[in-house]
Amino acid sequence: MKIKVLVGFFKKEIISLLRDPVLIVAIMIMPVVQMILLSGAITFQATNLRLVVDSTPNDYIMTRIRDRAIGTGWFVMADVGTNDPIDAVQSGVADVAIIAPAGGLTQHLGRGNGQVQILIDSMNILKAQSIEAYLRGIITQTLLNETHTEMNLPINFNVRILYNPQLNTKFFMVPSMVAVLVFLALLILVTISITKEKETGTMETLIAAPISKYDIIIGKVVPYVLVSFLIMLSVLWVGMLVFRVPFVGSGWMFLLAFLVFCVPACASGVWLSVYTRTQQQALLGIVIVAFLALMLSGAIVPTENMPIVLRWISYINPLSHYSYLVRNIMLKGPDWMYFVRHASAMLAAGVVIWVIALRRFKTTL
Repeated sequence: MKIKVLVGFFKKEIISLLRDPVLIVAIMIMPVVQMILLSGAITFQATNLRLVVDSTPNDYIMTRIRDRAIGTGWFVMADVGTNDPIDAVQSGVADVAIIAPAGGLTQHLGRGNGQVQILIDSMNILKAQSIEAYLRGIITQTLLNETHTEMNLPINFNVRILYNPQLNTKFFMVPSMVAVLVFLALLILVTISITKEKETGTMETLIAAPISKYDIIIGKVVPYVLVSFLIMLSVLWVGMLVFRVPFVGSGWMFLLAFLVFCVPACASGVWLSVYTRTQQQALLGIVIVAFLALMLSGAIVPTENMPIVLRWISYINPLSHYSYLVRNIMLKGPDWMYFVRHASAMLAAGVVIWVIALRRFKTTL
């Protein structure tokens, strides 16, 4: 190839790139965002673990254990009020509970028969593994400092891992993948479907037809909701049959959670499609949105470890609430108040995204 021809192609491609703002964002800005998230914000070290301690007010050793746990920065006190510590862990208000024996740990240590019960919520296996290691070290170090002995500490640990006693990674990953694959299916199918109509020029035909924009959107969304439902059932079936993941919650709650999540997920697809003109742009946009939603959802990496700004973003991320719901329904069987709390957040986010998408849809077609 002649140098002159090569230079001509080079200029043509660079000019085409500069004229495509979506592509510029995808290749210039997103790598920086990914580097910040993966290197600086996302960590597998569990922090901000919600702790509740059940002991008598005059139990000196338990007070020291609590203070040392908070002082490490790994734990924060859970806001449980007057609730029973066991109920706090079961309801998801606390990640772990330390329960002293009747009469207090200090008294029992004096008799040489101290025992501490630790209840751990294993909905997130990464946190559960860290909690047990952290607390064993904290309690042991506290007793060494207080008893001034290094051998034969008079204490036994009674650790109970709730909902996933074997800490089976599959029990954590399968529910997460159910939520993630439903989101990806809806986002990809809805976005590509609408963008394809625009790229091929058939969107003008639909607009000219005696139907409203709402008819167009509903016609584009509803079929893929059914397809995503079948995808969800197939993934769930494989997870339960092949990996032996239990399903202890309500099937109706599981179905309702899916339908509620379809509101923000489909809205995200429509919103993304109004900013893209070609399928290439749509695919790049899907990669950006899916990456950010996944990393800030808690489905793979705990969001409690992230900086406060990213944690607040995760609180309004619909995928975050859906992954929590799927995991809790499959492994724990939550009550309806837990469902309402997360479903309300998904619906609120969905309404906001739908309003933005519909307004933009109207002005750009």
